[in-house]
Amino acid sequence: MVDPARDRLAGLLAGITASGAFSAARTAPARDLHLEVRGIGPIGLPVTQAQARELCLISRPARYGRGEQTLVDRSIRDTWEVPKRRVIIDKRRFDDTMRPVLDRLGRELGLPSGRALRAEFHSMLVYAPGQFFVPHQDSEKTDDMVASLVVGLPSNFTGGALTVRHHGETATYRGSKKALSFVAFYGDCRHEVKPVNSGYRVVLTYNLLLDARRRSSPEAPDAELIASLVRCLEEHFGPDAAPDRLVYLLNHEYTPRGLGWSRLKGADVQQVNLLRAAAEAAGCDAVLALADVHETWSAFEPDRRSWHRQARYGWTIDDEDDLGENGGDGYELDGLIESEITLEQWVDPSGDRLSDLGLPVGDREVCASSGSDALDPYQSEYEGYMGNWGNTLDRWYHRGAVVVWPRSRAFAVRAEASPSWALDSIVTHVRKGDVSAAQESAAMLSPFWERATRAMEASGFFVKTLRVARLVDDPALATMLLGPFRTEMLTPGNAKALGALLAGYGEAWAKDLVAGWSARRRFHYSKGRSPRDWIVMLPELCVALQESGDGGTVAARLLVRDAWKWLATTIGQGLDQPARSRREESLSQMVRPVAALLEAAALVGAVEVRDEAVELLCGEDEDIARCAIGILRATPTHQWPPTGLDTVASHLAVALEGRMNRPARADGDWSVELQKGCGCELCGTLRMFLQDRCKTTLEWPLAQERRSHVHRRLDDAELPVTHQTRRQGRPYTLVLTKTEAVFEQDRQRRRRDDADLAWLKQCQTVSYTASIGGS
Repeated sequence: MVDPARDRLAGLLAGITASGAFSAARTAPARDLHLEVRGIGPIGLPVTQAQARELCLISRPARYGRGEQTLVDRSIRDTWEVPKRRVIIDKRRFDDTMRPVLDRLGRELGLPSGRALRAEFHSMLVYAPGQFFVPHQDSEKTDDMVASLVVGLPSNFTGGALTVRHHGETATYRGSKKALSFVAFYGDCRHEVKPVNSGYRVVLTYNLLLDARRRSSPEAPDAELIASLVRCLEEHFGPDAAPDRLVYLLNHEYTPRGLGWSRLKGADVQQVNLLRAAAEAAGCDAVLALADVHETWSAFEPDRRSWHRQARYGWTIDDEDDLGENGGDGYELDGLIESEITLEQWVDPSGDRLSDLGLPVGDREVCASSGSDALDPYQSEYEGYMGNWGNTLDRWYHRGAVVVWPRSRAFAVRAEASPSWALDSIVTHVRKGDVSAAQESAAMLSPFWERATRAMEASGFFVKTLRVARLVDDPALATMLLGPFRTEMLTPGNAKALGALLAGYGEAWAKDLVAGWSARRRFHYSKGRSPRDWIVMLPELCVALQESGDGGTVAARLLVRDAWKWLATTIGQGLDQPARSRREESLSQMVRPVAALLEAAALVGAVEVRDEAVELLCGEDEDIARCAIGILRATPTHQWPPTGLDTVASHLAVALEGRMNRPARADGDWSVELQKGCGCELCGTLRMFLQDRCKTTLEWPLAQERRSHVHRRLDDAELPVTHQTRRQGRPYTLVLTKTEAVFEQDRQRRRRDDADLAWLKQCQTVSYTASIGGS
């Protein structure tokens, strides 16, 4: 959607000329550095080849990190690193040279006003002939690190050029034979060391940190430009269904640790200052943010060039530097398919930081003076042509951003970023006695509340929402606040708050809320408590709810009814499994939840739930009987009468005794039962063969698709029947053969039934004796 205001704003800020470059270089006399390496002694400058070879002998291969791992791979980083503990630099003397060099480098990089660079030694590296360092990007290792510094020691070598790239621009730096060379570049610049052709390249590397030493006063802002930006903001936030935010993407990339008002880079400094001043004049708030950009492009594979090694890896150098994954991928872009932008964190002008936001940014909210395709992604993935799809390149970027919103919409914007903060604000209104303001604030959450709370799994946030839902004193707002959650988040600790809600809003309101939670329930969860596990703790929750008052008892009954509804559905799905082993596994997982459900029903007097559960467990299905036996074994016998399990036990005893009184399978009885299911002509023939007591083999000419159908029925049902295809003639012949497992399975069932019956009779005898003694 075309937005002239956004486009004009981006155009105005694009005209800001960067006050500094992405990289800068200086030189200094070699006499200013006094360097010694333990085990070798003083290092002469220029470095001789003989001394460089000595350095290599005491060095180790430089490492790189991949994720949490620290690795050595000389196809990625091939250089020697002198152990840091061996390196001795006359810091006091060298600082006299370093300070003015850093001041000049800082000015050339365009540091923010009042900030200066401070160098922190990182490593000493030696590149022998043929050694190199593939394109990579340094991570910001501390909160105030903004750039890297490479100090080249004078030596006689060829090749080994340092190439630095940013936003499509490239700068190449070569060492000096006589002087110290200093090269500084921002942390989001990709850089590489080309292979050394001859001689040795020796360097010292430093992390460049920002120091708060004031150097000069900030320049006066351009009043005319600010006025133009104000007009753009006012038009963007106009009255006609305007977005709540404007997100301006900066030119530089930032890491979570490196995002800060005082750590801006290059032209970002002036752009942020101008936009912040315009926001203030327009009655808006502004924060500095980290935006994750994901773009999908149609693209084509590049020619096989020297970058192919880095396209295979996601790299970090040492155990902290980041080469990115497939960064500088070199693919030929054709067209942008889609783009997604998410705000991951922001920092307000006071320095307060909000992290893990996950806020999606709409197309109507975002603008930029330069596209992300001009940057190097920190990760990329290429999908080749796959027939109906492919030739696509996904790229991910970390970009700095300024987020602006009108102060009149500040609550909604901040609430979407921090739902917990929003609830605290509502509580503050209530404590001041302004319930109407609390209700007004709560109503502003409705458009985004479900999305904003999606990742809020912490139990403390749910407890806070329960309390706020009661404080707003409005049933519709309470439903909106609680709707995104699920029943399984309730614990005994929430009983008092839930009871208060029901007492305040009534049973009909609570029934609708529980129904809404039930509709959101899924049978499996990637995180959080599963329905089965939650039902197991339901008796404890019911006790806590009853102790909270009449409202809690009613809530407990609603939860018991909802839990049984889920259990009955899940048991039915288990019975529908074609394979006996799957049915048994599914129903075995229901043993503890059903036992807990019956206990909870007895506690709260949910008689109708208990009776429905008992009726199901007294069914004639053999798999249900196995599940019922498990439930009885999991429940102490003294709990059988109140939970209705005494009725189940009596029913099972009669059923098992009836099965045991039947004669065992005769030696010549080969009949096999096929579970009901498909009623096709093939399954009819199959069923007739399986039910035949005498027939053990069926030779059945069938085409491939028809054979496959029979295979699936037999395999799904796990029947004691083998199937082989005789590949002679047309169609091939399917040969079905019943196995001796027919008889072994029957013997196992009888042994199990006999053991269950003996156990039941023993339990009933003990229960009867106990009841006589009690009377």
